[in-house]
Amino acid sequence: MNSTQKKLIQPIHQWQQSMMEHTMHVANINSGSFNRPGIEQVVDYFDRLFSDICDQQQRIELSPIEQINDQGEILQKPTAEAALYRIRPEAPVQILCTGHTDTVFSAESDFQTCWQQGNHLRGPGVADMKGGLVVLYHALKAIHHSPLAEKIGFTVLLSPDEEIGSPLSAQHLSHWAKQSAVGMVYEPALEDGTLAGARKGSGNFDLVVHGKASHAGRDFFAGRNAIVTASMLTQQLAALSNEAKGITVNIGRIDGGGPVNVVPDRAVIRFNVRIEQAQQQQAILSAIKNIISATSQQSGLEMQLHGSFGRPPKPMDAKHQALFERLQHCGELIGFPLPGAVPAAVVKVTILQQQDWQPSTRLGLEAVPFIAKMNLCASTVLLNARNSAPY
Repeated sequence: MNSTQKKLIQPIHQWQQSMMEHTMHVANINSGSFNRPGIEQVVDYFDRLFSDICDQQQRIELSPIEQINDQGEILQKPTAEAALYRIRPEAPVQILCTGHTDTVFSAESDFQTCWQQGNHLRGPGVADMKGGLVVLYHALKAIHHSPLAEKIGFTVLLSPDEEIGSPLSAQHLSHWAKQSAVGMVYEPALEDGTLAGARKGSGNFDLVVHGKASHAGRDFFAGRNAIVTASMLTQQLAALSNEAKGITVNIGRIDGGGPVNVVPDRAVIRFNVRIEQAQQQQAILSAIKNIISATSQQSGLEMQLHGSFGRPPKPMDAKHQALFERLQHCGELIGFPLPGAVPAAVVKVTILQQQDWQPSTRLGLEAVPFIAKMNLCASTVLLNARNSAPY
């Protein structure tokens, strides 16, 4: 490591206690994906944290998210805003750093506070990904006060809906990705530092089945049992899974029914579909719709499919491999070698989709010991930024 690189990284060691305190504070704020007030508190906190290095700060209002309730009704649920921070937007090299302010832990979850256990910090969102955002801020702060600052600009985009598939923020992520040479997100990796490479495409769907209610004793055969038809559908949908082709259809939940003396008139099937190749998307959607159409004709019941593919397949191509190798080099410089990359089915890490543009990779190390992770993640931002150029 040369003298310039050492000077870049040196402040990180001095800020470790501050990073711990920031992470613990923000992780103790519940920000489940549907806890809008909690997400707003988290965004407010990061607004204040990033304010001393930003040239521009902006909130992005997102449309309400469509939800299908247990009765199969369409609800429009308000969402929190996304946060956008611009740092030297006129610099010749632009880097996109994205993250999210929501977690998988709802306001009703029992997992609400964090604690330090040896060299690990444990708590809701510590790994995914409030700790990563704190690390990112301190890395950008170090660059901000370095001689390299004028050469590099950063866009930081924090979305409030990542844990539910980024249905509303995806268009904004795509927009800013196309304006940047490199994109990075700091999310969890395996405990030994192994990172994720390729990831399957994923879509979440709700299938509503409308039956006909009747009394199970007085007029059973006049009814049309929505749950029975839903069970037939789930068998056919699940059978679309194909291990050899990398296609999976996972039936996650079925809602419906009520008193056992009433033929149920409503059922909702909730399922996830994953594919390895982009060309599989249309084929699997057609197969799903054919199953629904055939079952509807056979049963005489009305059905509606809701949902879509929110994340297309993301292969580990040559450009992503080049970016990963740069990260490995950064790890070697600070004495933290990275084992390699594995398919992202093993780790919750994705690649920012950029269609036909430049590569953008999510690289994270939240699951390794906390102090070592802070050094590596922050140092990686610094060293990667020092050498960044469009691929």
